[in-house]
Amino acid sequence: MELKKTILIGLSTVGIVGVGYAIYWDHMRRTNPEFKKKLKESKKRAAKQKKAAEKDAKVKAAGFVRKAVEEVANESLPVDVSAKEKYFMEQVSKGESLLSGGEDCYLEAALCFYKALKVYPNPVELIMIYQKTIPDSVFNLVYEMMSLEVKKKQAEYFDNFPPKEMNVKIEEISQNSSYDDHVRRGLFATKNFSPGDVIFSEQPIVSALDPSLETGDYCSYCLKELTGGPISEEADLFEAVYCSNICKDQATEEYATLLFISSDQNDSESKEARLVELVKSGNVKYPLIIARFLSKMVYEETQKVASGVEEEYSTWDHIERLRFLSVPATDKEVKEIKLLRDLFARKVPGMEEFISEERYLMLKGKLMYNAYGINTSRSNENIRENTDETVRSSRGPVIGAGFYRVASYIAHSCDSNTETRFPNRNNELSIVATKPIKAGDELKISYIRTGQRDSENRRSELETKWRFRCTCTKCLKESDEYPNLKESPNQKESEEYQEYVNLNESEEYQEKYPNPA
Repeated sequence: MELKKTILIGLSTVGIVGVGYAIYWDHMRRTNPEFKKKLKESKKRAAKQKKAAEKDAKVKAAGFVRKAVEEVANESLPVDVSAKEKYFMEQVSKGESLLSGGEDCYLEAALCFYKALKVYPNPVELIMIYQKTIPDSVFNLVYEMMSLEVKKKQAEYFDNFPPKEMNVKIEEISQNSSYDDHVRRGLFATKNFSPGDVIFSEQPIVSALDPSLETGDYCSYCLKELTGGPISEEADLFEAVYCSNICKDQATEEYATLLFISSDQNDSESKEARLVELVKSGNVKYPLIIARFLSKMVYEETQKVASGVEEEYSTWDHIERLRFLSVPATDKEVKEIKLLRDLFARKVPGMEEFISEERYLMLKGKLMYNAYGINTSRSNENIRENTDETVRSSRGPVIGAGFYRVASYIAHSCDSNTETRFPNRNNELSIVATKPIKAGDELKISYIRTGQRDSENRRSELETKWRFRCTCTKCLKESDEYPNLKESPNQKESEEYQEYVNLNESEEYQEKYPNPA
């Protein structure tokens, strides 16, 4: 009883002393200048120490993140599905265990969660789970690791692409422009070529016939003109025909099953039937190409999960660096977006969110700027082009369009040193030299049919479709604006040429002809 009383008295005394000190401290803080000064200096020291500690922690975390990303990049991750599952569970379990150790273990925990992410079949899904279940500071560390990996991958992209056997490389070209900080990338030869030499050939990422030619004389997949009986898939609402079972099977796997095979073949209001109606009645191939592109992305992800083998760069990695035209969201585009979102939402979870208005318009803009017209026909008779949809084509008429990884980087010139050919009569494109080309020369191709057209006529088409004014040698020599260019031995270094370029880079000019992204 005495002990309890003593404890209570002691606690009361401590409380009284504490209150008294608080009153004294507050009095000194308000009335004693020297005390106030020392207090202020003490607060500054504490704030400075805290700031230094936070900086040291950030530096330590940044160093750990860099080291972690390098460590994982050099680690041989499992490729077998069962091995991936085992590795994933081990890393997640280890990460959760480290979390219980407090903030001192957060760096190591983040590394475990990052490693688990590397083998998970649906990274976006796992990121969303992490965001809801692990501490914010740990999630931010995982996110920093992902961001650093992406930046590193992007920085190394042009070191690895295009493959050296394609005889070309991509280099940045300064546009010396005050209105656009975008650095143009051009395609340059890595060896000498003579006229007629094939510089490289490539298959398209995706291609499509003009809808008016579907179910007719051309293969819907490779665009080859049919020479035998057509092959078709009975359940395909698009009623596409193919030149071989190989093309039919490839199309079925990559996009046809997802886009054109409905559970109810007689339902004219099904999403699949509505896509067919949109493409064929409007004779528009770009919504079809975008739908096939998105389907191919899904197909590639499925193949990656099934095989356990991941390509160094995805299809999206290849196209995101390409230039594009700004496309407004008109009623037409809004209708296309809604239809594709509805169609994919029923079949591929998560794709509805992926097909945002911004992403769809960007994809369409990339097609409008980069797609090549394809002509595989032996005869140009009875080919009706949709000239409203922009394609690069120096000869015609074209039967469809293709989206190519490497050829998209070739810049325009009315006085080009290359041209496109389709030697196998399918959608495989070959870039062929039309003039002597030396290693280090930039490849140029004509986006339009030049023929006997004058510079004003050519420029008008380029300004309308690609939104730039051509300043190639041919246009400048024909121009009356700077006649001295005709006499200049080195027009690119002449004062007249620089004056002309400056004119085209002025703000007034750019208001009239907005630069593509």
